[in-house]
Amino acid sequence: MLIKAKITSKNQITIPKAVRDRLGIKGKHNSVAFNIEEERVTIEKSKEDDLWQMVKEQEEKYGSIDTPEIEWGEDVGKEIID
Repeated sequence: MLIKAKITSKNQITIPKAVRDRLGIKGKHNSVAFNIEEERVTIEKSKEDDLWQMVKEQEEKYGSIDTPEIEWGEDVGKEIID
């Protein structure tokens, strides 16, 4: 599929909706990455923007970040801290 976009006088382009939909880009806080090869340039959604994707990757690499809360016993009463 070939989709074209015009370059403005400030050398900017608007990413066409079909491309944004295909890449899953939603909102103004996403960014894209350009992969430049010999005669070819590809665009992809930047992975560093997706916090939950980063959390998932870290969890797969290092394990779950959930830790059980330590049981310190019952509350005694009014604790006084100096």
